[in-house]
Amino acid sequence: MKKSKKIIALIFAVVLALSACGSDQLPEGVDVDLSRMSGTVVYGKVYDMVTNGKNYQDQIVRMHGTMSSIDVKDKGKYVETLYSCVIFDAAGCCSQGIEFVLADQNAEYPPLGKEITVEGRWDWYQLYGIDRYRLLDAVVLK
Repeated sequence: MKKSKKIIALIFAVVLALSACGSDQLPEGVDVDLSRMSGTVVYGKVYDMVTNGKNYQDQIVRMHGTMSSIDVKDKGKYVETLYSCVIFDAAGCCSQGIEFVLADQNAEYPPLGKEITVEGRWDWYQLYGIDRYRLLDAVVLK
């Protein structure tokens, strides 16, 4: 009886190990997949991406969060609307919005507040002298 329990436990361990082998693999063409990370890991990774953003230049990033936008004004006059995916940490208290620009300029952005998964190319730029990061050529995944 003890021998059969050991064999079953061994088989279970092998099956578990084999099923976990592919879990760390990124989807084809994706360099950073924030959508599959836990809230704690996402917080650390996003912090690194916005503080060391030039290291991620042109990498393909996938993220999951809530659709948001902000109107940019200059001297009180509307300039443009920036769209972002807001990612929350594990505690839900700290969030970071990552701007994205859709690849199809004629496409409509998702409704505000909707949960989305978006993928695009990481890009550095400056807005009013401030270093900013965004996803270019982005697509909202189904």
